[in-house]
Amino acid sequence: MSESSRPISPVRPSGMEVIFMYRCPFCERSVPLIAPTQPIMVQCDSCREKFPLVPVDEKLVRFYKTMLANGNAAMDPDFF
Repeated sequence: MSESSRPISPVRPSGMEVIFMYRCPFCERSVPLIAPTQPIMVQCDSCREKFPLVPVDEKLVRFYKTMLANGNAAMDPDFF
């Protein structure tokens, strides 16, 4: 059996991100953004209009990542 035909072991998460959905005020499309913690202008990927957004609480994002051990606890219910 050649080395290239060996089965590949499943890969564990190396980290995690929290994605928030923002509704475009122009076309109503949900725009996914990775935890924006600063007020910024974003561009809708559908209608290309720009709009400001309300940032999320950085402490809350850190809390989620800490509670889920940066993704490890999310895949193993017996992690703790």
